[in-house]
Amino acid sequence: MKTHFKALAGLAVLGLATMGSVANAGPMTTITFDEFAVGTVISDQYKNRGVLFSKGKNGNFPIIADDGAMPNSPVLSPNPPYAGDFDIEFLRSTTWVSFESGFWDAVGTGIVDVYDFLGNLTSYTNVGLGVETFEFHQAAGIRRIVFDSSNDPAGADIDNLTFNVPEPGTLFLLGAGLLGAFRLGSRRT
Repeated sequence: MKTHFKALAGLAVLGLATMGSVANAGPMTTITFDEFAVGTVISDQYKNRGVLFSKGKNGNFPIIADDGAMPNSPVLSPNPPYAGDFDIEFLRSTTWVSFESGFWDAVGTGIVDVYDFLGNLTSYTNVGLGVETFEFHQAAGIRRIVFDSSNDPAGADIDNLTFNVPEPGTLFLLGAGLLGAFRLGSRRT
């Protein structure tokens, strides 16, 4: 009995300690949107990299747009460019996501909603003008991001979408630790 208790406690500690490193675990993927011509509608072209883009509430898929400030660097924009919205769905458990977004015309006019795999929602708004970097960390895994620049007079876009996919061993340790902690807590009650 004591050995079983020690094993569960060890797994809990190992899993909880792993939580701090999950955001940095696994390979990183960056999508620059440079592979497609301006005007290309984007939906499942990046499925093999673990991400889908879908229609937002405005009913349009995002498109590749020309970044006026840097004409040789295409960006992903709501359709019609630039004001509107679209969804980003991650097909695998992703615990860390970042992207650049710009060019905001007013503070607080852009909304980025982040949903984890449990359905919890966290909302962010742009806090500056020009290019801004959004970065999200979710131990429960990021399932979907809704990008909405509908309230910005000229709208906005995203570029350099970077995310990680934790390695299976890290996910196993995290899950085992959380299960161990849960079982440990339920035995004491």
